[in-house]
Amino acid sequence: MRKWAFGIVVLVIVVAGLIYGSYEKMDYDFDDTTKTYEIVNKWNLPNALDEISGIAWISNDRLACIEDEHGIIYIYDLKKSQIISRQKFGGSGDYEAITTMDSAYWVAESDGKLYKIPMNKMISPENTTTYKTGFEYKNNIEGITATSDGKLLISVKDHNLKPKNEEQDEKSKAVYTYDPVSQKLNEKASFRININDTIFKKVHTHEEDRKWRPTDMQFHPITGELYMIDSEIPKVLVLNKEGRIIKMHLLDPAEFFQPEGICFSPSGRIFISNEGKGGDPSIVEVKFQ
Repeated sequence: MRKWAFGIVVLVIVVAGLIYGSYEKMDYDFDDTTKTYEIVNKWNLPNALDEISGIAWISNDRLACIEDEHGIIYIYDLKKSQIISRQKFGGSGDYEAITTMDSAYWVAESDGKLYKIPMNKMISPENTTTYKTGFEYKNNIEGITATSDGKLLISVKDHNLKPKNEEQDEKSKAVYTYDPVSQKLNEKASFRININDTIFKKVHTHEEDRKWRPTDMQFHPITGELYMIDSEIPKVLVLNKEGRIIKMHLLDPAEFFQPEGICFSPSGRIFISNEGKGGDPSIVEVKFQ
């Protein structure tokens, strides 16, 4: 066998092994008969959004998108199926979530740093305001959304803030409230998702810490329910206004390999973004039962 042919065979085996290993990491077999959603539409994204980490509805079938590494807001037009604008608001970083509030984009980094970017001005680092919240990299912030009373909810993916003179709670993931007016974070959790909740019995894994690691969240514009997404074992939790779990939608990892962002249109259309690990990056419109 020629060397180049042998090399191709080896490469194919290695790639297949990596893909198989990634699916094995999911640690569960998705049961298609229990699927509680349908895919309405799908948009494969260009390489620039290979690590898409957050999305936010703007208007007229346009989404604002961010990716992990660069401080750039990409405007993606769903009707044209293409990026129509790229605007830099910051330098290199680890940008994980985006939402809109009061004519501004709010972007969160994994260390909890927040960026406020006016929508009515030219987007640039000079017009961007940065806020520190008190989180650190160990908290791993990946979810942010605006509340109806002008606050920001922030979710941790890994470690909660440790309350003074108290033991760290390793059985839950907390969601906190940040007030942009006072620039203060309420260090007391607004609510917590406990991985011992009976609903997580549907998630078959030997590693408890993989049951719930949220990557984004967004309020439904009509029902007011909070939708939280997790890419570790792909799923969406739906919570009521008090932060109690109403239902869980498990997602097929073949369709949602790494879901990192979620947003709604004003009419309630649901969009989920997927990073490109294991396939093309994408935005998927879904309808839940």
